[in-house]
Amino acid sequence: MNTLIEISNPVYYVICAVLSILVLVGIAMMSKVKTAARGNALSATAMGLGVIVTLLKLQVVTLPWLIGGILIGGIIGTLLYTRVKMIQMPQMVALLNGIGGGASALVGALTLFQLPVSNVYFTLVTAFLAIIIGMLTLVGSLVAAGKLHRVLPQKSVVWPFHNVATSLTLIVAVFFLLIGTLNYVVPSALIYAMIGTMLFSALFGLYFSIRVGGADMPITISLLNSLSGVAGAIAGMAIGDIFLVAVGGVVGASGLLLTQ
Repeated sequence: MNTLIEISNPVYYVICAVLSILVLVGIAMMSKVKTAARGNALSATAMGLGVIVTLLKLQVVTLPWLIGGILIGGIIGTLLYTRVKMIQMPQMVALLNGIGGGASALVGALTLFQLPVSNVYFTLVTAFLAIIIGMLTLVGSLVAAGKLHRVLPQKSVVWPFHNVATSLTLIVAVFFLLIGTLNYVVPSALIYAMIGTMLFSALFGLYFSIRVGGADMPITISLLNSLSGVAGAIAGMAIGDIFLVAVGGVVGASGLLLTQ
């Protein structure tokens, strides 16, 4: 494979530090009405550059793939920008949170198929945690977006034994995490553990979010935004990417502040 450019570790770390600070500055600017648009553009640009630099550092893309990915993402973003009304922005934010959580879960799942020789247990635990938090964020955010968009009932929905089922789904997901971590040398056990973790984490996200009424949904979306950042940071730990860890931590912390 012909790579675009080689980036040394020191240079990559400096670039990641600068881009992470720019993301943080952009988020801070979004707290004020006058600078919110510029802050959003700054954070988005820094994130985009971070993705490009990371792909170049890992040497997994060629120029056509990189340009194609940027064009596809830009077209999708432009379509959403022109079609979504300002009053629909809360559900749009929820949807984007869900996409971020789903991406982290996917990173965690793919990591399980290429485990490192050293620190294998750390990689396993972080990968499964990324799946758990990512999947519950994905499903919870989809439910939140559905409620705000009136696709789902806006009232609180409580099913029989709701509290017990909510706790049980999370416990079972953690159980599959332990099974996969302790039996990773058995390919079938690892795959079943991964599927079980994804399924019960998704169920937890459903049970958790479906009972939230429409009036309390903005708080839930802020919490899910924080969880999407946490999932990204943990996924970064699983694959050993410092930029993903840093930015995920920033997003997670900012989401928690919004819930206060």
